[in-house]
Amino acid sequence: MLIEKIDPAVVGEKSTLLRCLYAEGASRGISDEDTRAITSIVPKPLIDAGAFLDKRTELWRYEFGVPYDIADNLLWGTHMWVPVKSLFTALFCAYSRMPENKKATYLAELADPKKHQNKLVEMIPIAKVSSNAPVDFEVPGLGVGNRTVDWVVGPQDGRIVLLDVKRRTTDFIKQAERIEATSTAPEPNHDPALLFRSVEQKFLPSNPDLQLQGAWIVTDIKQEENQLLQAFTTLDSSKVHFAILGDWKPDVYVLSRRDIDRQFLLETFRSYTSNRFIFQKTSEG
Repeated sequence: MLIEKIDPAVVGEKSTLLRCLYAEGASRGISDEDTRAITSIVPKPLIDAGAFLDKRTELWRYEFGVPYDIADNLLWGTHMWVPVKSLFTALFCAYSRMPENKKATYLAELADPKKHQNKLVEMIPIAKVSSNAPVDFEVPGLGVGNRTVDWVVGPQDGRIVLLDVKRRTTDFIKQAERIEATSTAPEPNHDPALLFRSVEQKFLPSNPDLQLQGAWIVTDIKQEENQLLQAFTTLDSSKVHFAILGDWKPDVYVLSRRDIDRQFLLETFRSYTSNRFIFQKTSEG
């Protein structure tokens, strides 16, 4: 595996991704029969990926993906060595919550190293939604033109949630380039508006009491809170009602036009709010 050349000190026990997925399923009380059904839908080369025990975190990780290109230098990191438990959750969601006619396309893209991370995080919000909640994936006819909406959740309590899922790396790459140039880790300095690029164009105006619309955004670095709020408020409030910064963990940061919507979203995605995704600029900055 490449990890043995890049950072051999982290490599403990080695295995295959397939064996690790079976072990992860067993740890969740899922039968081998059900895990076999889940793993049977995963195309090559993903299912053939190698896996290893990360000695620093005690997490089993699999090796799949491509490095970031930072100022013509390749940056290796955890985006290439993802926890097996995250992939299992994504596969379980795809298997159990995704319509059959859309599953094959999703899995083929998930098995593309260049698209893997983007497709993986599309399952994050749905992994948090109650299994009783109606959901639909890549839904046409609710957005602008021929664009589809990544997820429709509900109806619940008389309204549905339209969700666009984004994985943003531009701000991380720009920050890494600054570190590369100075050999230090300066306070993050970037444009939070990049997080919302193309979100506004996805939706038509709607009544949030009936159709709540917004984005779930996965980003690799913290956002300055005031700048983030300013960027969010510039979006068309009739089209974008909320934005959530979140990952696989249960805490999130919610931007919303109304407090009532914030609470509804936290309940829908069974999450709690935290400041893990933001920072406030120092007085010197």
